[in-house]
Amino acid sequence: MKVKRRKIRRARIEIIPMIDTIVILLIFYMSFSRFAEAERQAGIKLPIALAGDPFEKLPNQIIVNMSSSDNVTIDGQPYRLNDLPDFLRRLQSAQPRLNSLVLRGNRAMTYKDLSAFMMACSKAGIADVTFATAPK
Repeated sequence: MKVKRRKIRRARIEIIPMIDTIVILLIFYMSFSRFAEAERQAGIKLPIALAGDPFEKLPNQIIVNMSSSDNVTIDGQPYRLNDLPDFLRRLQSAQPRLNSLVLRGNRAMTYKDLSAFMMACSKAGIADVTFATAPK
């Protein structure tokens, strides 16, 4: 009796789903590295908070990185604390809806530096200042 042999099919590797997966992973890691780079650039260790809401940047907010009164950075540009009120007034004249700041201050920053920053915000007419903290 003659037995019929089955025709052996070669295995196929589906390349399209693999490319889709790699692209999604690439996009994820690129966006994550961008956020991590922004954190590293500032070089600021935020104070730790025990409670609070997660941070959500509003469209009319400016993020200010401050490690001391001599080292204030806004959008990657260094400023001195004495120059901050004039700069903030210029920003407000260019963007009238600007009315809020987010301070990312170093945890080793002194109260004197914080008080000087709040005074600069007051001179610029900005009363809404939010302090960024790191979760516990």
